[in-house]
Parts: sequence; C-alpha cells; structure tokens
Amino acid sequence: MKTLSLVIPCHNEFKRLNPEAFLAAMEKRAWLSFCFVDDGSTDATAERLAHLENLSPSIHVIYLPRNMGKAEAVRTGMRYLCECSHSDLLGFWDADLATPLDEIDGFVRRFEESPGLETVIGSRWPHLGSSIHRGVSRSLTGALAKALIRKILGFYVWDTQCGAKVFARETAKEIFEHPFRTHWLFDVELLLRLGRHRLATCACEMPLASWHDVPGSKIGIAEMWRISIELINMVKCRHAHIVDRG
Repeated sequence: MKTLSLVIPCHNEFKRLNPEAFLAAMEKRAWLSFCFVDDGSTDATAERLAHLENLSPSIHVIYLPRNMGKAEAVRTGMRYLCECSHSDLLGFWDADLATPLDEIDGFVRRFEESPGLETVIGSRWPHLGSSIHRGVSRSLTGALAKALIRKILGFYVWDTQCGAKVFARETAKEIFEHPFRTHWLFDVELLLRLGRHRLATCACEMPLASWHDVPGSKIGIAEMWRISIELINMVKCRHAHIVDRG
C-alpha cells in the first residue's frame, strides 16, 4: 500500500472537528498520516489540535498567526509535506468530514492500479448505490458555477469543488509551489496548473460512495458574490501562464 499524508485545513472548527475519527482512521491504516493547519482560529480549535497532536506521532499541526483563507492554509500544509514527509501521495481533506475518511482507501487504490496517475479528484456524483446529500441552496449555486468552470478549464470535470483531492508527490510539489491568485476557487486553479493534456491523461475523478452536507458551512451570500467575481476574473485570465500549459 502506498503511503498517504493529508492536509486538514481548520478555521474555527472546534464544534465540528471529530478527533476520534482521525485517530480511528490511522489505527486502521498504518500508511496514513495527517497535517492539520490551524488557519488563525479564534475559538478553541488550536487547543483541540494541540491535544490531538500529542496523541499520535503521525499527526503534525501548523499554526498560522492569522486567518489566511483555505487556499493558503492548504498550500502551507502541502508545502510542509513536500519538504518534511516521505509519503508517496499527498492530498487535502475537509475537516468536517463531509467526505468520510473511509473513502481514502478508494483514492489510494486508484493510484496503485494506475502507475502513471498524478491526481485523483473526489466527485459528489449521485450515482446508483451512493449516499450523496447536498443542501438545496448549495446544489443550485453549484450547478450555476459548473458551466463557467468547465468553460474556464476547457475540459469536462464533474466536480471541481469537492474538498477531497490526492496527488502524486511530485505533482503536489509542482502545483502547490506558488501562491494561488484565487481565494474561493483555488481548486479550479490547481487543476488549471495541470493543464488540459494532463487532466485528460493523468487525472481521474472518483465518485464518492458517501458525502453529507455538514451544518456550519462558511459559504453564504457574501461569499457567493466573491466566488462570482473570481469566476469572471478567471475567464478573463484564461490564457495567463498559470492556465493551460498543456
């Protein structure tokens, strides 16, 4: 089994963070480790993470002095793992575990079955036999954004925004080297950094068996407005050097 390290970005996640779930996942998988990034939380998230770090040598915590946003929190964690871990695969996962940690096995299996694979993207596609539950407002806004995102990518990806993505080590080192230009749509930007050719030949989407909308999402009306502005700006910079080198 390939080894995997996951970045877990956390901002005021004290009420939603489930330490026992992360410990149980590692107990079942000796090849799994976590890097939590406290993104300038103002609640007791940092204290909970410090306690969790003391419980396992396979857990590391990074504390950012102020809120930098999910994009930079993920990038900080990924840069740390590229330099300090020896895992074969590096990725990130949402702290609320809307995507259950048991889905990890499927991600790793994809890499083991396809030696040239660089990227596996979790997909909340409601296929037969799955248990995918999304709020109505999130489903509607997601549907509206998908058409523009596909235009930006120039390539069909069902679900760019799922907070579960895993990369081959060298790929992660490349696409997380530089800061993101976008804040809310960094998931799209990191796929743009791969380019169309590599998306077509070295990446795949993995339909999740289970995903559940967790109360407490930080995406509100104001955030949706900012996301809309980012979408427009990304269309404008379609041919910038970060967009498509494929």
